[in-house]
Amino acid sequence: MFNGASDCQSYSVPAEAKKLLENELINNELHSSAPPEIHDAYKYIEFKGTDFPSIPINWRFAESIAALRGFEGAMLNVLLRKKYGISYQRVIVNTDHAPLIFMELGFSEVNPDTEKLTARDPKFTEKYFPKLTKSPALNSPLGRKCNNIYRTKDGRYFHTHGSLDPVPTMKALGIDPNMKMPIGTSPCDIYAEKIATYNAFDLDKYLNDEYRQAATVCLTTEEYLASPQGRANAHVGLFEIHHVPNPRQKPTWWTPVEGKTTPERPLFGLKVIDLTRVIAAPTIARTLAEQGASILRITSPNVPDFAEINFNLGWGKWNAHLDLKKEEDRQRLRELILESDVVVEGYRPGVMEKWGFGKEAILKMFEEKEKGIIYAHENCYGWNGPLSHRSGWQPISDAICGVSTEFGRAMDLDEAVTPVFPNSDYCTGVSGAIGILQALIERSEKGGSYVVDVALNYYSQWLVNSCKTYPPEVWSKLWSNFNNFVFHHDDNMHVTVPAYFKMLTENPHSSKALFNQEFWEVRKSEGMGKGVTVKTVRPALTFPEGLVKPGFQVGTRPNGRDKPRWPEDLETQIIE
Repeated sequence: MFNGASDCQSYSVPAEAKKLLENELINNELHSSAPPEIHDAYKYIEFKGTDFPSIPINWRFAESIAALRGFEGAMLNVLLRKKYGISYQRVIVNTDHAPLIFMELGFSEVNPDTEKLTARDPKFTEKYFPKLTKSPALNSPLGRKCNNIYRTKDGRYFHTHGSLDPVPTMKALGIDPNMKMPIGTSPCDIYAEKIATYNAFDLDKYLNDEYRQAATVCLTTEEYLASPQGRANAHVGLFEIHHVPNPRQKPTWWTPVEGKTTPERPLFGLKVIDLTRVIAAPTIARTLAEQGASILRITSPNVPDFAEINFNLGWGKWNAHLDLKKEEDRQRLRELILESDVVVEGYRPGVMEKWGFGKEAILKMFEEKEKGIIYAHENCYGWNGPLSHRSGWQPISDAICGVSTEFGRAMDLDEAVTPVFPNSDYCTGVSGAIGILQALIERSEKGGSYVVDVALNYYSQWLVNSCKTYPPEVWSKLWSNFNNFVFHHDDNMHVTVPAYFKMLTENPHSSKALFNQEFWEVRKSEGMGKGVTVKTVRPALTFPEGLVKPGFQVGTRPNGRDKPRWPEDLETQIIE
């Protein structure tokens, strides 16, 4: 219980992360399906770090990601005991280190001893990760402001989103993507004028139902939880697991690799097909790769992608092209899936079904097999309720669940403001990986196949219901440490992220806490080119006894670098 001014002196981020792990994850009835052994395994998780918060956001982002990492460590401990017969391992989560997952892309360096290129440098794009977006409007001043919050006719706030191509949303609003803006007019003014002619919920139906574009009314937390969508998913924790029994499929682990599938790399030999884009879903497989899983990401040469994000999320993954418009490539993907243990899918609901790779189709592939499949899929709104079919992104989840409204209120505003950083993206990805670990444990005891439902809104509702915001006195002091900055509804992450990077690096407390060189390492990344090294963030789970060694078998790389096949040697750097 927090109590007035003393909150600031007594508040401890590591202590609060520990409470979240114990009370809001391990003992949360929404996660009562977790293996019972986790109630002992989590006691070996330790949290360390700076006591007073370092990231000026009213939502407890650092505590959230640290607690999730602790949950991951506890689930991994259960797997280690059941599969390898070893005792539970001590796991340390540093609460200053853990949040770097959603800043890593901005601070990682290519060839830190020579080039020192970051993802913000034009040479980085030219040399290592060529752009894969196809819409010229995406990076135009007008197109970039499509992903933003605006005020509607009825006084509410509404989040539009440009996705990978803002043109459909712009046209729906009557905005010419090629228009020349009048002198003295900002891009936000153009959108604001159009959106102000709609009532919020009319615009929601118009953009989502008629134009199939990602958009939402900015709700309060109370409005979301009381909404049909909120109520339909209220029974779900961070993920929901469905067992698909099959008498042919006996209890089993994945096929081990002699001398390699050991506690040191506990997921070595686990083969994962990664059918994902952007952040949340790709983070699922990357998290598994830290513990030794082999990931083969399949993309299409014809589908746009944020190439630079793969610099951060491509660790531990091979990356191959297949064009699902071609039958021979669809057959090749079927063959790859049949050789795999896990499939992770993260496209808009319905897209992969169109090509024969939706949930039911993949489960059917394994009906006659002796070993089942674990199929994990991620969306925005959740897999139940009237909005489950909609497309969405991290800012859309923040907006509909009330996270954006509360950030605005924390700055004494009566407007919704998108919180800085793709926190819910990365936290959703870590959550999905934990769900897969639990499914692997269950398959070893029950057999069959498993479906793991993951969604941005599942994480967001946990953030709202369980993690919550800082106590008022703590937030007041934290905010004042950064001169009581104020962002507004039409400040999207193109505005806030650079501003936050500047604040965090210039503030002595935050800079010392977050940018400790012990949290960083230099890795080889042959997939980017011969001799390439990258300075980036170390894996967040530390095992001080040294038996488990998180890391990545292969380096990151651009799309299409590898051939679409599973190599015999799972430590092969490039599949030729």
